[in-house]
Amino acid sequence: MTTSPPETARLLAYQVGVFALVHQRNQYLLVRPRRPILPGGNYGLPGLVLDAEAGSGVVEMGRRRALLAQVGISVSGLRLVGSHAARGTEHGQADARLYLIFGTEYCSGILNPQPAELYSAEWMAASSFDNRTPEWLHAAVREYQTTAAPTPPPSVSSVFGRKR
Repeated sequence: MTTSPPETARLLAYQVGVFALVHQRNQYLLVRPRRPILPGGNYGLPGLVLDAEAGSGVVEMGRRRALLAQVGISVSGLRLVGSHAARGTEHGQADARLYLIFGTEYCSGILNPQPAELYSAEWMAASSFDNRTPEWLHAAVREYQTTAAPTPPPSVSSVFGRKR
């Protein structure tokens, strides 16, 4: 005999948000969205909450489209530099979200924040972040700076086995 779950059982919605930490000349692109998606603080990152089935391969494409649509720029390759998990309710619906933050370099375009989605977008030096800037943003910047640091070229001794 199989038992069915009670009719009152409710499934939680799990969502994934993808955001870009865009770097240019020691500054990062921060936005003030009309409807904040990321938790805490006055600042956010351009991005979106995906509405796609798992395995559909839309993360990079969706994030790139969101950057073009929200702020008018394009970027280089991606590398995961942070994540933040949160639970909450929105419009009476319980949900759990995983926010993924991808570090990348600015490539081209003119910063043009779309007023329907953003109050503003600006380039800001990490040194000017303050206590109103969320900890997840500080952590993502630290990780990006660590992983983006250029690696020194191999020494002659490591290439040939000894110094010449």
